[in-house]
Amino acid sequence: MFRMRLVIGLLLAVASLPEMLAAQLSSNDYGQYVILNAQYGTPRRHVDVTNRLKELARQDRMFRMGNSTFGVDPDQGQDKTLRIYARGPNGQERMFEYREGSTVDGSQFRSWGGGDWGNGGWNGGWEGGGNLGGQAQPEMTEAIQHLREAQTNLESASHNKGGHRETALQLINQAITEVEAGIQYDNTH
Repeated sequence: MFRMRLVIGLLLAVASLPEMLAAQLSSNDYGQYVILNAQYGTPRRHVDVTNRLKELARQDRMFRMGNSTFGVDPDQGQDKTLRIYARGPNGQERMFEYREGSTVDGSQFRSWGGGDWGNGGWNGGWEGGGNLGGQAQPEMTEAIQHLREAQTNLESASHNKGGHRETALQLINQAITEVEAGIQYDNTH
């Protein structure tokens, strides 16, 4: 009797094996590229969206990309691009570009749904070519993100507030330029 139950149990397990394997292989976590960083915007103005991309990836489905996806419009009136920088199995870095409004499918990225990627060490900026051995600059990157959020809020504000809104926007633009120059300086020295 015990042997009969054992045989039936093994047959049931073997019968469900293809279903379990198919479910695992259909997951978007088996791609060949590991994400290092994600930037959203234009060459002139862009923000690091790696953490937001992780949140989206954990939903483990395709999504349409745009300003509302990332909660920021880094360069109003301009067409934006999502750039995902990744390392392939041979150690070479590669950039994946997605135009605003396009669909992002994470199936080519390893650990997409798990979000086990993008953990620092990227100094490549917008153009890529990251110096992976260099120092990450999370505080400077975060400062730019906050400045761009303030910029977006000021641009959305009604009225000019006696010229103070416009002056504040100019000062924020100057601050963004200075922080970017500081990052660039640190990356080259």
